Amino acid sequence: MMKRFLAKFRQLQSSIGIFLFIVLFSSCDRTKFYDESLSLENDKWPKDQAISFKINVVDTVGTYRFFINVRNNTSYRNKNIYFFLTTEFPGGGMSRDTINCMLAAKNGEWLGKGTGRYRDNRIPIRSNIRFPRAGIYTLSLNQAMREDVLEGISEAGVRLEKELKKE
Repeated sequence: MMKRFLAKFRQLQSSIGIFLFIVLFSSCDRTKFYDESLSLENDKWPKDQAISFKINVVDTVGTYRFFINVRNNTSYRNKNIYFFLTTEFPGGGMSRDTINCMLAAKNGEWLGKGTGRYRDNRIPIRSNIRFPRAGIYTLSLNQAMREDVLEGISEAGVRLEKELKKE
């Protein structure tokens, strides 16, 4: 009798574990359309090194929110980072923006999440974005600071979230 009870109990534990795993990983990020960051070797970013992301856009009706992801270490010497964002459109054409992202408060305290040596920031840049054409968009980020090699940035990337329609 006890053996049968223990067998059923183990089976129940296993089922609960699988259920929790599915719930945790399937409902975490419903609005995410695209999210990718690339690592920079030895936390150094040369001025002439662009990091690029190819995004396949099908929906030209929906709207999106755009973020820049930055991971810096606590030895980074600035409170902010400037980026050049180049967007290449499907079928030709491009645009270029300069973006300022704050990484520390005025008092010098690091923004973002993390403990220890690194801080992760997801910085909102623009919302209500519509893509004019379907196809592959290429987004490229360059650091636009006044240093040939910017030290203290370990990752940078982009995130697009689909904006949910308000009923």
